[in-house]
Amino acid sequence: MKNIQFVIRSVGASVALTYLAACSPPQAVSAALAPAPAREVCSTCGVVQSISPVTQTGTSTGTGAVIGAVVGGVAGNQVGGGTGNKVATAAGVIGGAILGNNIEQNRNSSTWYDVVITMQDGSKQYVSIQNPGSISPGSAVNVNGSNITLR
Repeated sequence: MKNIQFVIRSVGASVALTYLAACSPPQAVSAALAPAPAREVCSTCGVVQSISPVTQTGTSTGTGAVIGAVVGGVAGNQVGGGTGNKVATAAGVIGGAILGNNIEQNRNSSTWYDVVITMQDGSKQYVSIQNPGSISPGSAVNVNGSNITLR
C-alpha cells in the first residue's frame, strides 16, 4: 500500500509541477541560440581579385620616321665611298625611319591596369585605372564609379 501511495503522490507532484511550469512566463531565449541579426551589404565594398597591366601601343604621327630617316641617312652617308656610300645612305634612311617610328610609338604608349573586384553582394566589378598605387590582390576596397580606394 505504501508503494501505491508513493506512486500517487509522485504523479500528483508531477502534475502540479507541469501546471506551474505552464503558468509561468516564457523564458528569454539565450543570446547564443538567438538568430544573428541580418547584416547590411555594403554596395561599394569589395575585395580585389586580380590586377592585369594592359599596354596600349602609341600612335605614330610620322615625325619619328622622318627624323629617324634624316639621322639614319646622315649616318649612312658617312660610311664608305662611291656606290657603297649610296647603299649605306639608303640603308641608313630606311633603318632610321623604322627605328624612329618605333621610338615614337613606344614614347606615346601607355599602360593601364584592369582590376577585377568581387563585391560584398557577390557581383564582380571591372575597373581600368592608370596607377594601382598600393592596391593589390586581396585588398579590401571601396568602388565608386572608376575610382578605387582602400578601406
